[in-house]
Amino acid sequence: MQDLAYYLEMAKQVRPIKSVPRIWNYLKYRYSRKEAQAPISRFTPQIGSLFLSKRCNLKCDYCSVEHVLSEGRKQWREEEATLEIVQKIFLSPLYQNCLLIDLLGGEPLLVKDLEKIVSFLSGRGHLINMVTNGILLRKRLPELKKAGISRINISLYDESRKYIEADLKAINEIFPVHTSMVLQRSMVENGDEDIISWAHFVRDAGSKSLRFFVYRPVGASNKPEEVISGVDLDYQNLQQKLEQLMPGFCVWPAPIKRGAIEKRCSQLWQRIDVDMKGRVFICCGTDEMLQGENSNLFEAEPAALFNHPTWQALRGNLIDPTLDPPDLCKDCNLLGDPGW
Repeated sequence: MQDLAYYLEMAKQVRPIKSVPRIWNYLKYRYSRKEAQAPISRFTPQIGSLFLSKRCNLKCDYCSVEHVLSEGRKQWREEEATLEIVQKIFLSPLYQNCLLIDLLGGEPLLVKDLEKIVSFLSGRGHLINMVTNGILLRKRLPELKKAGISRINISLYDESRKYIEADLKAINEIFPVHTSMVLQRSMVENGDEDIISWAHFVRDAGSKSLRFFVYRPVGASNKPEEVISGVDLDYQNLQQKLEQLMPGFCVWPAPIKRGAIEKRCSQLWQRIDVDMKGRVFICCGTDEMLQGENSNLFEAEPAALFNHPTWQALRGNLIDPTLDPPDLCKDCNLLGDPGW
């Protein structure tokens, strides 16, 4: 039901005239057969992520940013978003008809041009979701709202808790936000009181939801033992408790499934994620990027990039029911999720 509520919330913000090409692109995707090779004459991605910054005012060991950005840290200014770089990205057919744009980081609120970028995207008819730790949100929120931001998600961390507790109610009075939390197995096993306390607080402060994400071992500190699987009773008990305390407020991911599973993931057809150097991530479940020829948005011919050999190989595996999932996908809870 929460997923339905999410789709309805975003659908209400679609601008019918400006969004017609994006809606048509989505319908073509929806009714096209999934194949390893995906000609862009049929459809292009519906979701585009922009990694606006490599900086963050927090440091979390399960975040891919610390790992991906360990090299060339001194050159962060060259890799931080400006309105001009974002406009250049949207010259590509692979981004022009994305219905939804995710603004990610690092921390997007560290980007000077953020409001200009949101205004540019809103003016084109894109839905805009921003993921932030929320530390700097209260000050910049009025201008972001004016610029046309569609949805904001505040990620909850122990490191930022004092800021969120101080500001969240005031933030929600200006623009009600969603919240999220990454669950590691140790957090659930060592007692769920703190998680339940967080949930009560964000709901009572006026937030629209609390979405839980299952930890994926892609960060600087890779901890496969922290992955929550479908047999973890502590996770199931936490879900039951919170559903009884606040029915429908929390959004629950499918935990990692072991053994036979239907491969339904649509991310390799539906999504494109790029940083400000034009480098393209393989998918939203890894910090690895495409490599070699036709791997950079600013350099490659769009059809060749969208059918990069890495993507074609992964797509071919996903649509072949006789093959085991790729190693890249085995610890991803989206493997059985068909997406939009």
